[in-house]
Amino acid sequence: MNKVLATLLAGVFVVASTAAVAQTAAPAPAEKSAAEKAKDNVKKAQSTDKAKSFAEKEKAAQDLSRNSPNPADQKANVDASKQQAKSKTKYDQKAQAGLAESGGTNPAEAKANVDKSKMESAKREKVSKEQGKDILKQQQKESKP
Repeated sequence: MNKVLATLLAGVFVVASTAAVAQTAAPAPAEKSAAEKAKDNVKKAQSTDKAKSFAEKEKAAQDLSRNSPNPADQKANVDASKQQAKSKTKYDQKAQAGLAESGGTNPAEAKANVDKSKMESAKREKVSKEQGKDILKQQQKESKP
């Protein structure tokens, strides 16, 4: 009985699906969509003589910009740089500017600062460890609100 029922259901399914396929007609060639029309319009506009000449000029300008400088100009630049005197003035100027920007001190000032610090440390009182701990505790208490 189950086989008969399964066969009957399969037959009904086949009949229904063939009827559905038969009802759907083959799609007729529809009109072009707006996007396709726009593409066609752009192609037509690009195929005019004016557009073609513009595209050629544009391509020539891009080719020129991609090319490296004239080899003769390059050689002249190299020769000119070889004739210039070799000096470290630019390097020195850059180094000096770097020191000024970073706030660095020159060696003479640095030595003077160290000497000054040594002189001040000699003037300070010698404090024992216990006194140092007391001073530290007192400073911590004062720093807390």
